[in-house]
Amino acid sequence: MNGMEWMDFIRRTEDKMHHLHRAIDEICNKPDYQESVTALTEILRDYQTLVEKAKDELRDVNLEEEH
Repeated sequence: MNGMEWMDFIRRTEDKMHHLHRAIDEICNKPDYQESVTALTEILRDYQTLVEKAKDELRDVNLEEEH
């Protein structure tokens, strides 16, 4: 992927993470949803790992035009 694609991937993934955080905040104190909170938290960790890997890839993208 090029730099713009990595940036778009990071933006979309961080947007998903924001929505997951909001969902967790909404249900975290409801005992019936504790298993869901655990699962959503694990998904957030997976997304965070993906974002960190994407940022590493973006750092390695050569932004100079090749001649």
